[in-house]
Amino acid sequence: MLRSIAHRIFPTPCVRRNVQMVHASKIPENMAMEEAKYSNLLQRCVQTFSLDHGQAIHAKFIKESLISSTFLHNHLLNMYCKCGDLVRAAQLFEEMPDRNVVSWSALIAGFVQHNHPKEALSIFQQMQREGARPNEFTLVSALNACSLSERLVDAYQIYVQVMKFGFESNVFLTNAFLAAMTRHGKLGEAEELFEKCRGKDIISWNTMFAGYLQFSYSGIWSFWCRMNSEGVKPDHFTFATVLTGLAALSSLKNGLQAHAQLVKYGHGDEICVGNALVDMYLKNRSLIGGTKAFEEMPCRDVLSWTQMAAGCLQCGQPAKALRVVEQMKLVGVKPNKFTLSTALNACSSLASLDEGKKAHGFRIKLGSDVDACVDNALIDMYAKCGCMDGASQVFHSMRDRSVVSWTTMIMGFAQNGLARDAIRIFESMKSENAELNQITFICVLYACSQGGFIEEGWRYFSSMTRDHGITPGEDHYACMVDLLGRAGKTAEAEALILNMPFKPGVLVWQTLLGACRIHGDMEIGRRAAEQALALDKQDPSTYVLLSNMYADSSNWADVTSLRELMESREVKKMPGCSWIEVTGDSHSFLSQQQGSR
Repeated sequence: MLRSIAHRIFPTPCVRRNVQMVHASKIPENMAMEEAKYSNLLQRCVQTFSLDHGQAIHAKFIKESLISSTFLHNHLLNMYCKCGDLVRAAQLFEEMPDRNVVSWSALIAGFVQHNHPKEALSIFQQMQREGARPNEFTLVSALNACSLSERLVDAYQIYVQVMKFGFESNVFLTNAFLAAMTRHGKLGEAEELFEKCRGKDIISWNTMFAGYLQFSYSGIWSFWCRMNSEGVKPDHFTFATVLTGLAALSSLKNGLQAHAQLVKYGHGDEICVGNALVDMYLKNRSLIGGTKAFEEMPCRDVLSWTQMAAGCLQCGQPAKALRVVEQMKLVGVKPNKFTLSTALNACSSLASLDEGKKAHGFRIKLGSDVDACVDNALIDMYAKCGCMDGASQVFHSMRDRSVVSWTTMIMGFAQNGLARDAIRIFESMKSENAELNQITFICVLYACSQGGFIEEGWRYFSSMTRDHGITPGEDHYACMVDLLGRAGKTAEAEALILNMPFKPGVLVWQTLLGACRIHGDMEIGRRAAEQALALDKQDPSTYVLLSNMYADSSNWADVTSLRELMESREVKKMPGCSWIEVTGDSHSFLSQQQGSR
């Protein structure tokens, strides 16, 4: 009899086996378990997420005729909800002869827990239509559903009920309402509620921090200072949130103070806190601080290693970024697609084809567990290393090519002196109706400039607005100025700048100045330099271009005067940096530097 019931209610083989196991050995047929024992068993199922065992116990309920108990119904309902079988939970709920507020609360909480907020709110509304009065647990779940959905108006209506029932002193309800408001960007209203709340706890503070992190970085530090002044002890979530905000604000001074507080309260062993601390230092370009914080972490996950490698890359240390990735693999942490993208970007910076091929091999091992960003990074790596055959192979192997994929190929061909191939890719992109954006046109105009294709350049430039609805920006004009300037048409390039629909920036004037230097056009070159310096007198590039133009014409007096002007304005030329690979190791050299590092 029990076996036939199991087949009818639980048709899957694995569940039937569990029911048969309970019938045969765990619970003798002739002995009904007391409700307390059943409820304890169901609680264990919840704690261990053991749905199969819970289903077996349910089958035993049916055999022992205990299914009519509302108490056990609620425990069963809670088990199905917590274990994620919402379909069976809803079915059981509908079959219940008697429901109480616990029944409604369990079902609503289950749908919220498994990210079905709209359904949870629908159940809450059904509860009200049927005249059942919610309790504090029901209202917390309903407010949490509002946080996860777009229905903020429901949160206000629910909180009216909170006040109606006299629950406004319940900190859990206050925190749930705070979360609903902060997640929907209502920080001002959340601040008002926070001020009125008498029984604030750490969750109240953390909810506000989360809101500031999402919508207003600037409020994080003052709120942190207030928390300290009121003597509230932060937890690991507080530190992770505050440090993440300070990383986004690039506020190293405040970050150091938060680090000191972290040492005081002793939450540094938490991985999420350690990751946030490392990120704070690296986003502030403090590679020494980030490295020290990273090395002091007792445990590291793939995020820890990946952000450390990315931080090295952002701080201009691509070789160190690759060493971090290698060390990561040595300690047994498997890189993910973000790690791989970072490694490939480091290889691109180093123009290290050998290291790039190693990363490509690892990408192959990952199989389909990557997205287009990794393959785009591969294309860029091969292009930066001058291997367009490799870039083309990756490009043509991609199932889904994004605008970044096409654009990277166009720029890769252009940078490697294959301008005609770049234009061919652009034409293929159009024929396949791929999305074109502003960056795409920058790349194809750059290709025209490199190849000296004036006619094609004008055609593409004119088609931006006419055919694609893309308004040319300063970068597009700079490409056209470069195209005309390389061809010796400096007067035409200057006329284009003077007829721009917006005020020209430094870039276009510097581009014209560079062209004048190549063709020895001193008159237009001086005018271009004057315009560029009027916009930014601290940019060393303008001085360098003008000085080189004077030097090319042996005008040493003007070269000397220009250098004196730079000194008086405290303008310093940024040193160049080169990378070379020797016996598998990468070495960097600054201009006028004798040793390597």
